Amino acid sequence: MCKEGPVDVLALLKPVLAMLAMVGSLILIHEAGHYVVARLFGVSVKVFSLGVGQRLVGFRWGKTDFRISALPIGGYVRWVGADPFSDAGSDDDDWIDAAGSFIHKPAWQRLLIVAAGPLTNLVLPVFVFSALFMVGEPQWQAVVGAIVPGSIAESAGAQPGDEIVAVGETPTGTWVDVAEAFEETDADTVTLRVRRAGAETTLALPVAEATNPHRFGDFGLDPRALDTAVVVDDPASPASRGGARSGDRILAINGAPVATWHAMAAALGKAERVSVKVSRAPPAPEEGAEPGEAAELELEWAADPSWAPERFPADDDTWARWGIAHGTLGIGSVARLPDGRASAAQCAGLRVGDRILRLGDRDIRRWADVTASVAGTVEERAEAAAPARPLGFVVRRDGSVIKLEITPDVVQVVDDDRRYRVRPLIGFSPMGSFVYPDTIPRPYGVAQAATRGLMATGENARRMVEQIGLMVSGGAPVSQNLGGPIAIFSTAKAAAEAGLFAAAGTIALLSISLGVINLLPVPVLDGGQIVMYAAEWVRGRPLPYRLRERLQQVGVLLLVSLFLVVSVWDVQSCVRGGREEPVVAAPVGPARCE
Repeated sequence: MCKEGPVDVLALLKPVLAMLAMVGSLILIHEAGHYVVARLFGVSVKVFSLGVGQRLVGFRWGKTDFRISALPIGGYVRWVGADPFSDAGSDDDDWIDAAGSFIHKPAWQRLLIVAAGPLTNLVLPVFVFSALFMVGEPQWQAVVGAIVPGSIAESAGAQPGDEIVAVGETPTGTWVDVAEAFEETDADTVTLRVRRAGAETTLALPVAEATNPHRFGDFGLDPRALDTAVVVDDPASPASRGGARSGDRILAINGAPVATWHAMAAALGKAERVSVKVSRAPPAPEEGAEPGEAAELELEWAADPSWAPERFPADDDTWARWGIAHGTLGIGSVARLPDGRASAAQCAGLRVGDRILRLGDRDIRRWADVTASVAGTVEERAEAAAPARPLGFVVRRDGSVIKLEITPDVVQVVDDDRRYRVRPLIGFSPMGSFVYPDTIPRPYGVAQAATRGLMATGENARRMVEQIGLMVSGGAPVSQNLGGPIAIFSTAKAAAEAGLFAAAGTIALLSISLGVINLLPVPVLDGGQIVMYAAEWVRGRPLPYRLRERLQQVGVLLLVSLFLVVSVWDVQSCVRGGREEPVVAAPVGPARCE
C-alpha cells in the first residue's frame, strides 16, 4: 500500500476484501459471543451490529435488529438495560422489561456476558490452528542441507542431500519430526536412517560427544544449504586468474546447473580444467540511477599445482585447489551505524571482499562461527552502556593475511520478537546466503492436531500478554508493536498473497490479539467492564455512578488518543518504508575514527 507510482485499483481490491473478511469475521465472532451468552441468560438484545454509526442494511429477527453500519471500525451488541451509568436500567419505554434487562441480571451473569466476546476470540484460534494442523502444516522436508565441519554427523558419514527417513524407530518426513525425535531420545547412540541416491543406510551418532543430545544441531546437522556465492581472496589463485571475482554466483559447472555449494564443490572435484558459468552483479549505480542487471559470464578455470599459499585451518580443499570460499565467509558490505556514525568495521579498515579466517581463538568455517564469536564479546545480560571486549580478526585480502583487533559497538536493537535487545555490532554483512529446504504438508491426527492447536493458541496468547507487559515496562518499543488500519491492511495483503494457510493463520493470530486486548482492564473495553462487575459482585452493590462515569470518559480518551497516535505511526511507516530504526546506545570503548 505504501509505495510510489500509480495506484493499481485491482491490486488493492484483493487485500482490501481480505482485510474486511478477516476483521469482519473476527468482529462477528466476538459479538456473537456476547449475543449467545446474553440470550442464554434471558437478556433481550435490541441491536447486533457489524460496524458503528448509521445503519446501512439489515434485517429484524425477533426483537433484534441485525445490521451493518456505516463505519467499519468494530461492532456492538446492544441489549436491554445496557446503559452502564444507569442503576435503574431503563431504556426506551417500549423496552422496559426487568426480566430481559441486562442491568437487572446478577453481577456474575453480566460479567460472563461481557467476557464472552473476548473469550470467543480466544477459543476460535484453537479450532483454526487445529484445522490447519489436520490439513497439513507446511514444514521443511527432512533433507540435510549442510554438515558442520568436524562435527559428530560428519564423523558418522552424514552428507548434504541425505534424506532423513527415521530417527531411531521414529519415522520422519520433516525437520519438525526430526527435532521432536531428538528431543525424545534417551539412548547412548542416535541412529539415523537416511536415503541417499535411492538407497537407505543407517548412521550412528554417539550421544556422549554432543553438548545437548536433544538438539540435532549439536550433532552438526543443518537444514540449510549454502548458496553458490564465492569470495576470491587471492588474485594469484586459479579461480581469480580464470576471471572469478568476489560476489560471483556459480550457475553451472561444465554445463551442469548447480544450486548449492555442496553440489558446486562436488562438480569441481579434482578436475584439471572446468568451464564455469557465473552471474555477476552490476556495479553499484550512482545516486538516482536505475540499478543494472546481473551479467552471465562463461569462465575457464585451470588448476595450478604451483599455487601453494599459506593454508589456514579454515581453508577447505575447494579453496586449496581453486582459491574460492563460500560467500558467508567474506565481507559483502561495510556499513555505518544506524545513527550515522562510522561503525567499528569502518574504523578498523575492514573491506568488501576480505575473507575471515579466524576470530579470537575460533577458526571460521561457517557464518555461525562469526555470529557466535561476535556475540561472545559481551555478557548475555549486558546493559547498553557496557563495553564489548576487543575481538581479534585474521582476514585474507588480495592474498595477504592481515591481523586486526576490533572492539564492537554495543547497541540496542529491536529484534525479530519486537523487543529491545543489547548486542555487539561490528558493521559488516556477508556476501553469501543460504538455500532452504522445500516445504511439504505435514498433517496430524485429530487428537494431536487439537493438542497442537491448543498449545499454539496458549503460547501466542502468553507471548502477547508478555509483550504488553514489556511495552508498559519499556522493554519493547510501543511503535513497533501496535498498528492501526494501515498495518492491518498490510498484514491482510501479505496473508492474502501467501495463500489460504497463511490467511487462516493470520485470522487466528488477529483473533488472539482481539481477545487479549479486549480483556485488558481498561474502561470501555470488555476487560474494564469485567473489573467493574467483579467489584460489584464482591461489594454486593454497583460502584458509584460518578466513578463509573469518570472511568468511562478516561477510557474513551485513552482509546481515541491511542488510535490517533497509531494512525500517525502507520503513515510515517509508509513514508519511511518501515517503523523506527534500531536504537543505538551511547558510544562506549575507543573513540570514533572520525
